[in-house]
Amino acid sequence: MVKFAIIADDLTGSNATCSLLKKVGLNALSMIDFAEEVNEDIDVVSYSTLSRAVHPEKAYEHVKKALKYMKNLKPMFYSKRIDSTMRGNISYEINAFFEELPGYMGICVPAFPSSKRIVINGTMLVDGNLLTNTDAGRDPKMPVSSDNVAEILKDGLNGKIRSINLCDIEKGASHLSKLIKEYYDEGINLLVFDAVLDSHLEIIGRAVFDSKIKFFSVDPGPFSMHIARSILDKENLLSKVLMICGSVTDITIRQLRDITNNQDVEVIKVSAKNLIDEEKRNVEIENVVKKADSILDENNLLLVTTTPFEEGDKRLDLKEISKEKNITIDEISILISSGLGEIGKEILKSNHSFAGVYTSGGDITVELVKLLHSSGIVIREELEPLVAYGRLTGGDFDNLRIVTKGGMVGDTKTMEVCLNKLSTEVEEN
Repeated sequence: MVKFAIIADDLTGSNATCSLLKKVGLNALSMIDFAEEVNEDIDVVSYSTLSRAVHPEKAYEHVKKALKYMKNLKPMFYSKRIDSTMRGNISYEINAFFEELPGYMGICVPAFPSSKRIVINGTMLVDGNLLTNTDAGRDPKMPVSSDNVAEILKDGLNGKIRSINLCDIEKGASHLSKLIKEYYDEGINLLVFDAVLDSHLEIIGRAVFDSKIKFFSVDPGPFSMHIARSILDKENLLSKVLMICGSVTDITIRQLRDITNNQDVEVIKVSAKNLIDEEKRNVEIENVVKKADSILDENNLLLVTTTPFEEGDKRLDLKEISKEKNITIDEISILISSGLGEIGKEILKSNHSFAGVYTSGGDITVELVKLLHSSGIVIREELEPLVAYGRLTGGDFDNLRIVTKGGMVGDTKTMEVCLNKLSTEVEEN
């Protein structure tokens, strides 16, 4: 079932946005011709009109035709993918959205913070330079003539446009939501937003949903990714949880025994010894990831662990291994933690939609966050003492839910509390 419809003006942009939505666990199809049928496992259809450099009226017609096709797919969300430096026939293509989606407001968030495209007070900066002082301003085919986003969009737009600056966004989603609703009720057709950080995109997304208006996005991809994750959250379509555990403490062993006895959790036991061995490490990681992909096709809860929690399991003798391989115990721990982090990263990158990830052990959490290129975790709630719930910020899985717990933390039921938070509770935005 198609959940998201994207219309881009070039193929590379279409592909790039599909790649972003892949990070949310969605299967995406990028095309330059209308498919007679779309496979049932496709969540995102992105169509490139190849209209960036054509006459504006032709661009309008191309998008209008594409929207008629997309409407037959009955998607939950529409997005107009635009160039990250505002090139092309953007206004004319937005006009087609106004006509084909009456009653919808355009939410334009042109910033792409991770690519150093930001908007402050309506002005776009690219890597610290004014837009017109970049290659976009010197483009031989269609140079951008202004640094102000609203000024660029006004040319040819058949609708009312307003800008919302950073000062309003920084006041939070509740304030912003009321402002969006007021403008919608006034008959404003297109809102253009400042944004400097990925967190600003999240605030705007929450505010739009809270406003309850009908809308389509206008952005180069990152905002649409935030919207997609929010929709999946609200529709409870993010159901899979990945649990990663490497702690060998007695309390962790009791927690693992409890959760595997009382929850429908599939377990993959990772060989810590193989993660330490230079020749066997990569094979072990590949085998675990492959097995995880197969399990997740049928199951929602997956535990990946090096913890010896079953009867008969033996703990590694780290001192003996240290002597045998002539490396320190700290180096052994890093090899195990980084191996589990690598496994976690590869599993999250697979074709599955994750509600969140649970990590037990500080070293493993650090390795996973680093490997996902995240700048950190925005803490939302303390579930229990030293057990934190939050969202990753930045990187490959921006806004992904995460629960972190120390190896010596909690009681027998603590891991179950963490799992329930990720798998059954839809967070109020």
